[in-house]
Amino acid sequence: MAQKHTAQIILFPLLLPLSYIFGLLARLRLLLYRLRIKKSHKAKIPCICVGNISWGGTGKSPVIDYLLKYLHGHGISSAVLTRGYGAKLPGLPLVLDKNSKSDTLNLPDEPCMLLQKNPFATIIIDPKRAEGAQFAEKNLSHIQSLLMDDGFQHFGLERDFNFVLLDKDDLSPFSLQTFRTNNWNTLIPAGSWREPKSALNRADAFLLKCPKNEWEKLQNNAAAKLVPFGKPLFVFEIVPEKLVPIFRSEAKPITRYTLLAGIGNPEQFRRSTENFLGMPCSGRIYLPDHADMQKALPRILSADMPVVCTEKDAVKLKNIPELSGRELYYTQTSVRFHSCAFSSQEFNSWLDTNILTKFNR
Repeated sequence: MAQKHTAQIILFPLLLPLSYIFGLLARLRLLLYRLRIKKSHKAKIPCICVGNISWGGTGKSPVIDYLLKYLHGHGISSAVLTRGYGAKLPGLPLVLDKNSKSDTLNLPDEPCMLLQKNPFATIIIDPKRAEGAQFAEKNLSHIQSLLMDDGFQHFGLERDFNFVLLDKDDLSPFSLQTFRTNNWNTLIPAGSWREPKSALNRADAFLLKCPKNEWEKLQNNAAAKLVPFGKPLFVFEIVPEKLVPIFRSEAKPITRYTLLAGIGNPEQFRRSTENFLGMPCSGRIYLPDHADMQKALPRILSADMPVVCTEKDAVKLKNIPELSGRELYYTQTSVRFHSCAFSSQEFNSWLDTNILTKFNR
């Protein structure tokens, strides 16, 4: 969900012409790659892109986690290509695997979270994903697939499959009531989309983050917007599974808690956590996405109750020694696909038919 900033709403008539210019520049950039004026790399290893068309949190990391486990379950060794937001890296590419001894406090949170959940995987951090792919080709002979994180607009590396992730607000009907959250085909700076809707023709499949109980009222509008592209749509939700202590061996019953969220959409995390725990939070600490947890330390220490955070935040919190005696938890989550449209196959069956064939030639 990528709600418009208040300034975008107030200045919408002035920003809209700039959005058209932005869209033209996006089309021109793509054309330069298609005409081979700008160069791209075709990896020898099958490459699967997990991206979105907007700047919002559409669930890319959870979907990559799902795909890592799926490929691993079929005996396919994978490397994730990620740019590594907001981190000062010692060198590029930076390769993380189960043998890495790096201090995750100074590394990007999402790659570290993916490795923590998938110790069998390899994470290659480099803003130029093509160079990360070339490194894998030359130095990691065991890698059989590449998963490109947030790469839908990264044309420097060609891909075999494009999964385009959408949020329910990308497809919701337009009205004055939904103007703040409605994103369909509204480009930066007036909206949150990085490319015009014609870019969706590059998708091999759409993945929609939408709770199961909201899908029924959205599916007609989803069909009206997506059927013209002729690609399947698979609908998923991110489900909390259990409460995991960061510093203790087992969770204790909690009756009140402070919610900590350093992600793009903290309110979505709040709702899912409160529903999972069956109680509202008693306090909130909302931080910017990829926030420096050291700067938030005074606020965390001042909480006089247990603190519940996201999996991504826990990666950094566990390396702050001042918190070692605190009662901190994170919600362990997983992706659950519950519906599909424009396809006779469920998601895993579609993967079997379309993805596994790349590895069985």
